[in-house]
Amino acid sequence: MSYVYGLKMDLSFSSYITILPAAVIPVLLFFKRSEKTIHRFLLFYTSCWIILLAIIYTIDAELFSFWGFRLDNTIFRYSGTFSEATESSFSSPLYILFSFCILYSYVFITAYKKIFGVIHFSDIRVIQIPVTLFSAALLVIPIRGGLQQVPLNESVSYYSTHAFLNQAALNPAWTLARSVIEHNSTKVDHYQFFSSAEVQKNILNHTDRTDSKIMSPLNTTRPNIVLIVWESLTSKVLNETVTPNLYSLLKDGIYFSNLYASGDRSDKGLVALLSAYPAQPDFSIMTEPAKSRKLPFITRQLKDAGYKTCYMYGGELEFANMRSYMNYNGFDEILGKKDFKNAPKGVWGAHDEATFKLLFDKLQVAATKKDPFFYTLFTLSSHEPYDIPSKPFFSGSSKTVQFQSSHHYTDSCFFDFIQKAHKQTWWKNTWVIVVADHGHVLPGSDYATHNPSEFKIPMLWLGGAIKNATTVKETRQQVSLAPSIAQYLKLRPEEFSFARPLNLKDTTQKISWYSYNDGFALAYNQTDFVQFDLTTDTPSAQNGFVKPDELTWGKAFLQLLMEDFYRK
Repeated sequence: MSYVYGLKMDLSFSSYITILPAAVIPVLLFFKRSEKTIHRFLLFYTSCWIILLAIIYTIDAELFSFWGFRLDNTIFRYSGTFSEATESSFSSPLYILFSFCILYSYVFITAYKKIFGVIHFSDIRVIQIPVTLFSAALLVIPIRGGLQQVPLNESVSYYSTHAFLNQAALNPAWTLARSVIEHNSTKVDHYQFFSSAEVQKNILNHTDRTDSKIMSPLNTTRPNIVLIVWESLTSKVLNETVTPNLYSLLKDGIYFSNLYASGDRSDKGLVALLSAYPAQPDFSIMTEPAKSRKLPFITRQLKDAGYKTCYMYGGELEFANMRSYMNYNGFDEILGKKDFKNAPKGVWGAHDEATFKLLFDKLQVAATKKDPFFYTLFTLSSHEPYDIPSKPFFSGSSKTVQFQSSHHYTDSCFFDFIQKAHKQTWWKNTWVIVVADHGHVLPGSDYATHNPSEFKIPMLWLGGAIKNATTVKETRQQVSLAPSIAQYLKLRPEEFSFARPLNLKDTTQKISWYSYNDGFALAYNQTDFVQFDLTTDTPSAQNGFVKPDELTWGKAFLQLLMEDFYRK
């Protein structure tokens, strides 16, 4: 049935690419161009599209397993350089993908030559030209999906309660073209559910207020802070086998066991952590510097309080406009791939062993100064293609095994850093924050379903600045970190309007809001959640009990977020 419900979209895209030759051929005939010229034009035009579509379908087939949605302009957000755009592909079965692409192109170009290359245009009379032009004009009907009032959109292919089947019905060339065309358009109506008054009412009724009496879990208001953002650290790999060292440290600090990432990409996770700005379903504010510079930044607040700051990443800082965002954050020092000249490198850049070593060396120097410091390290070895420098801990060649081995490697690098840091005098006044940028479909899923298990991430607070070790079992959100730092250090938590500080004494169950392409979800935990599809404007999946007014709040929250996004 995916083929049946997807037919309109297939016809639409076919008509889009047919309308040009349908309009040009009558003109060529009118000016009595030779039949050979017309055939050459058609062969060139058709061959270009066959090759292009072969590439599009091949890329879509591979990326869908991780993204869980068909190809769109998301792919261009990570193409700052050609190398960055192709890094992840090295973990893919390239020989299969390239073979499919070449075979697809060869078969269909050959078929075109045999079927359509024998048509004679010399027999067409001048009187038939206006009829042909009129027929070309009629292609507008399948392009817009029919004569109905509303033009074709993705919802025409949504027919099942299973998200995978709906996605299978979509045409990736159509979704890519639509998203590219509409990328710079202001689709405010896509996120409009209520009047402004109703939005404010719903938000006020369901949003916690900033409580000035929130007790800090720290024994100082000016701790050194080390933020370690662990690439793709899903809660699914937090165990004695994959990440034994991190797992062993859970009892030594404040562990958040039911925390959820705001989005599903690194650029969204970094913004959620450092600016407390929730992920947008179809956009990434980090990739748009004109907007991201207007965000609130915890780094700026810390600098105003006298902190020395540094951001470290072993990869390319140009990726997803990361450098510009970190500059806006106000980091004193921003270190990237080029700063690890002598370190062994993988596909993405310097391995985590090198970045953790440099972090420790930098902290040793910073500790000799009188000012407190805020150092942020973003790891990368657990990103595709998982090319770790050591022998994989787990045997096998599947992506799941590679993924687990990469986390095991990062876990050993992290633990080596913690062991050395624990012996230093600056440890007693330091707050170490370990948290993921986002979750992952692996292990356990073949493709993204956007269920809470894919967004659930751990967060652990360590260091001598922590008063008491405890486990926070209630649901909490990734975006709460920045306002929590501001609250505990008596800075300006009110600047982060989309998140509230973490009150560890509050044992009430919260609800977590997160977003993904064309949708958002509300989760109490992994078993009680609801997913809302923005394409169909209806819940797409639900398990357990979620109150109707909470779903209303989720829609109001999205509307408020996107209105703010468009204003920036």
